[in-house]
Amino acid sequence: MRSRKVGLTSNWSERHVAYLSGLGTFGLCDGFITAIGKAVRLGTVITDLVLRPSEKPYHDLHGNCLHYFNGKCMVCAARCPAGAITTKGHDKDKCYAYMRQDSVKLKKAEYGVKIAGCGLCQTKVPCEFEIPTLLQRQLQLRTSSGR
Repeated sequence: MRSRKVGLTSNWSERHVAYLSGLGTFGLCDGFITAIGKAVRLGTVITDLVLRPSEKPYHDLHGNCLHYFNGKCMVCAARCPAGAITTKGHDKDKCYAYMRQDSVKLKKAEYGVKIAGCGLCQTKVPCEFEIPTLLQRQLQLRTSSGR
C-alpha cells in the first residue's frame, strides 16, 4: 500500500518484528541482517506469554550494516539492477518499477510462479551469510571491554 508519510509500505513486517525481538538490524538496501546474514526466512508468533527481553548486541537499527559502520560498503547498491540503492538508502518506488518490467514478468512465466522477486541486493554481499567480519570484531571488542 502507499502511505502519505513513507511511500510504499506494508501493513505488517516480519523484519520489523524481528528487529524489535533483537534478532538483527537493517542494511542499506533495507534487507534484514541477522547473526547468520540476510539469507533467512522470518515468521511471527503472536502470544500473550510474558517474556523478559534479552539484551541486544547492537546499538541502532543499522548496527549490522558495514556501510553504516564505515561508509565504504556499497556492494548491495552495485548489485541492484534498478539503481534503487544509494547512500541515501533504498528507493522503493524505483525497486517496484523495476519489478513491473516485462523482463521480470517473463521470468514469472518461465518459472511458472505468480510472484517473482529480485533480491540481487541481498546476495553475493558481505552480509549474505553473516554479520560482516569487521563488525563482528567490533562487537567482540565491545563485549570484552564491558560496553
